Parts: sequence; structure tokens; C-alpha cells
Amino acid sequence: DAIGRAAVKKLTSLHGTRYKVGSICNIIYQASGGSIDWSYDEGIKYSFAFELRDTGNSGFLLPPTQIIPTASETWLALKHIMEYVRDHPY
Repeated sequence: DAIGRAAVKKLTSLHGTRYKVGSICNIIYQASGGSIDWSYDEGIKYSFAFELRDTGNSGFLLPPTQIIPTASETWLALKHIMEYVRDHPY
């Protein structure tokens, strides 16, 4: 949770986009059998999922004007997570 919150803070710093942090079931919808379930079953310590920045208008098909800003802000979050995992292995 702390890693996710720190990553979202980095993400928000670029364009002010707000993301929620928490389990998929609590934040988005109940979903089982996904890659997160598989990774935990395999003993992988860190597993994260991201949803696009859309607020209900475009779904998973973002308008072209939002693609680069979404990628840029998401990169900041991913970079934070990757650096944390690099510095805190098993």
C-alpha cells in the first residue's frame, strides 16, 4: 500500500491526475484469476495493476490527446516502483 501511494504521488505530480490506491476488489471491481493472483501464487513479492486515467467517458480507448500525458505520468509511477523493488529485493 505504501509503495502504491508513493507511486501515485509521483504520478499526480505531473498533471494533477488523481488515482486511487488499494486492492482491485475495493477500488475497481471484483476480479479473480488475473495476473496479480498468479504472481502472488508464484511467490512474487510485488504485484501491481494500473487502470487508465479515464473517468468513465472513454473506457479503455483513450482519446489520442490523452495517450502521451497518461504514459508520461504513469512512467513516473512505474519508475518509482521499479526503483523501490530494485532497492528492496526479497
